[in-house]
Amino acid sequence: MPENQTETDQNIRHDWTVEEVEALYALSFADLMFRAQTSHRQNFDPNAVQVSTLLSIKTGGCAEDCGYCPQSVHHE
Repeated sequence: MPENQTETDQNIRHDWTVEEVEALYALSFADLMFRAQTSHRQNFDPNAVQVSTLLSIKTGGCAEDCGYCPQSVHHE
């Protein structure tokens, strides 16, 4: 395995047939969600929860340096 390639990268397919893609489109939303959850559980801790927060647009306290964003403390 190349140094910068992860185990997950080995499972990514680029050889889908038209029939396989059509079969995915034909699946119900619940079946697609189940497949996504199964894939997620194979690659990530199923009990871990990513916690994200949003800053108020009025605080201007975001530490990121996005020159286009008025929420950034670096914005002029």
